[in-house]
Amino acid sequence: MELGYLTHVAGDRPVREVFRETVELAVTAEAHGVDTFWVAQHHGGALEGLLPSPLVLLAAVAARTTTLRLGTAVVAAPLEDPRRLAEDAATLDVLSGGRLELGIGAGADARAAAAFGRDHGWRHDDCGAVADALCDLLGGDALVPAAASLRRRLWWATSSRAGVDAAAARGIGLISGRPGMEGELGRYWTRSRMDAPRVAVSRTVGVDEDPADALARWDTDPARAWATMLVVQTQPARAPFEAHRRTVAGIAAALRRVPGLR
Repeated sequence: MELGYLTHVAGDRPVREVFRETVELAVTAEAHGVDTFWVAQHHGGALEGLLPSPLVLLAAVAARTTTLRLGTAVVAAPLEDPRRLAEDAATLDVLSGGRLELGIGAGADARAAAAFGRDHGWRHDDCGAVADALCDLLGGDALVPAAASLRRRLWWATSSRAGVDAAAARGIGLISGRPGMEGELGRYWTRSRMDAPRVAVSRTVGVDEDPADALARWDTDPARAWATMLVVQTQPARAPFEAHRRTVAGIAAALRRVPGLR
């Protein structure tokens, strides 16, 4: 099981400072042996998130790292032009040496949908349409730059059975953060068209919590049986850089002390 870290790139500090700290956090994550570093997309400052363009920030992370895989958790697919998204993702994948993990989802922010002139009520159907277009574009031979292997590094974040089945049918990895989803995760494994199904399960660590305690919860979490990656995030998301850094270092150290958790 792999280890990932997720940040919502949130806070009440100057945006430039938060972006710079996010890049430094990624460098710290790589130094501690974290496999994948994920950033969330938020439009209009929703949930205090400051990052509308995750692929741009991840390009800065790519320039400072060498092995760390770079994830979006997630791009709100209904608000994107699929060809533009595929081109931007392919460009970052080439720049980073094939390290992008492209996570998409339907999006939960009705205000963002309105700002983009989209009908929020159709977000799940629209997400499926974008996913299909991405699969075709990334798996074809017309995209420039070409990034054919990125087709195998697509992820779909969902908490619904319909979303689980949609990801499984398309051979896309599954991202889940809602507790009590173990039944749906098992369903995904039985229905996935992937030779090796991929399930990233996100869990939180409180800003004042000992990361070892969070790992103790994970050890008995029913979702663990279906997970191929544990993705940790610090809460609240607006916590200062040092709190995120402590979580990264603490989780990585605790994992090394507990054989069998990875």
